[in-house]
Amino acid sequence: MEETDTVDDGPERASGHSAADRPTRGEYAVGALGLLLVLALLAFLGYQALAVRQTGPRLTATVTGIEQVEGGWQARFSVRNSGGAAVGQVEVTGTLESGGTSEEATATLDYVPAQSSREGALLFTADPRSGRLEVRPVGYALP
Repeated sequence: MEETDTVDDGPERASGHSAADRPTRGEYAVGALGLLLVLALLAFLGYQALAVRQTGPRLTATVTGIEQVEGGWQARFSVRNSGGAAVGQVEVTGTLESGGTSEEATATLDYVPAQSSREGALLFTADPRSGRLEVRPVGYALP
């Protein structure tokens, strides 16, 4: 009968894993980073679901500049949607009262997302700086 020497490799051999199979510090760091990202994403989604109210659109219009153009005057405006819903086909009206006369111009903005602004211009024959100009959104469609 042949005798063989057996060597006890300890618990590593018994479990089927060697020292080379253990995770390195870098792998632990990457795993911890991944866990932090997942937890941050879950916290953000929970906050959005519980704390942030979904409101309708809130539109405001402001005049951002007036300049002379060929054939009249241009009043540039900005429409801000501070609400929680996007809108489309935003109708903006400008009324200019000057020297006892009234002039009206309209413009349509295709799309104004929530928490954003879009710009446009209204055209007048009289100088808007010489009278009272009121610009306001008058209608929209929900996309």
